[in-house]
Amino acid sequence: MTAPIPLPKTLEEHRQYLHDVVKLKLHFLHGWLQRHPEESFVDALRNRVDIYRKTDINPVGLNPPNITWEEPAWLALEKQAAAIYAACLDDVDAFERQAFAVFQPSIDARCERDYHDRSTRNGYQCGCLRHNPQAVDGNGRRTLTFHIANFLSPESFFDYPGYVRDSFRRLLDIAEKDFQADHIGTGTWLNSLPKWLVYFPQEWLDNMGPADHDVKWHYGFWGQFLTARQTLNYKYAQILRDTGQMPYFRKSSYCTIEAMRKKIATL
Repeated sequence: MTAPIPLPKTLEEHRQYLHDVVKLKLHFLHGWLQRHPEESFVDALRNRVDIYRKTDINPVGLNPPNITWEEPAWLALEKQAAAIYAACLDDVDAFERQAFAVFQPSIDARCERDYHDRSTRNGYQCGCLRHNPQAVDGNGRRTLTFHIANFLSPESFFDYPGYVRDSFRRLLDIAEKDFQADHIGTGTWLNSLPKWLVYFPQEWLDNMGPADHDVKWHYGFWGQFLTARQTLNYKYAQILRDTGQMPYFRKSSYCTIEAMRKKIATL
């Protein structure tokens, strides 16, 4: 019996997701700063987690090309949150609760706009993949870096291996014809996930770099907390809360286009 197709996320479910993920980020932020006292609250808030982009202070899409951190409305929220952190150094739950209350009105004000925003689809030339605007030369290879997104939501692209295969075929064609590249590569938490790695040749595994523990705000780290329906992955979120560590750390790898073509031909 075929499983029913999941329903798309509702507006209220999106609001709940925004609340849940921002609370998770605040919980993580407190632990990160406890482990890295040399780092300022402001730097960590801006660079380790993604909260600004989810507020109404963000005037554009989900991933603006530039951020004006000196926007007075943002600075006011940042200042309040920093004061709460200073008062809650030994109480992560109090920090999470009180700091979320600071950001919540602006998050709620943006919620419907955020729900309908499709700007992240821009630039995805190859199904679930997009490539950087330029290939990079180095170490005797010319590499085109790519990025991944799930545009089959509420379903997962993992349920459609042919779609993933065809996305890679398009990427490889573009890499060779338009960029004269001989390698592809990416850095993502997915490189720690076994069901992602089945799409790649042994060469990809052999070239895999170490786990990156220098957590940044973007989906290369935080994408693992999204389900196929774009709601919070509560299982992974609880692991982060319990351990202070990402369930899957970002890793980088690369392989030749030739090896990748041979691999996807078997899929």
